[in-house]
Amino acid sequence: GRKWFTKEKDNIAFSFYIETNCDIKQIEGITIEIARIFVKIFKYLYNIGIDIKEPNDLVYNGKKIGGILTESKISGEIVKFLVIGVGINTSQVFFDEEIENIASSITKEFGIKVDRMKVIKEFLKLFYDKIA
Repeated sequence: GRKWFTKEKDNIAFSFYIETNCDIKQIEGITIEIARIFVKIFKYLYNIGIDIKEPNDLVYNGKKIGGILTESKISGEIVKFLVIGVGINTSQVFFDEEIENIASSITKEFGIKVDRMKVIKEFLKLFYDKIA
């Protein structure tokens, strides 16, 4: 029921689809694992520490920097497919009045410029390594 506000060139926002046909137990905790991957990426690439607010938010100083949403199609105990959506405020510094007290970005908090494509490529590599 919540909205995600994003500016196309100031943030990372993407979704991807995975056909799985796996047991439901195999995807248990996938959302938090994706969040951990992003925490690791920002530490590795930029030497910054962001936190996870379970189950699916990336936060710093109590403000939301990003979020992960995972949806699935399940038949019995079998997960047919997953759709994973990721949104991370990377460079946005101004937010709508409605969310300015609860949202922030990497640039706003740490004063650094984020290479969005580098972060996405690193995520895809680490995610693939995790599930392969």
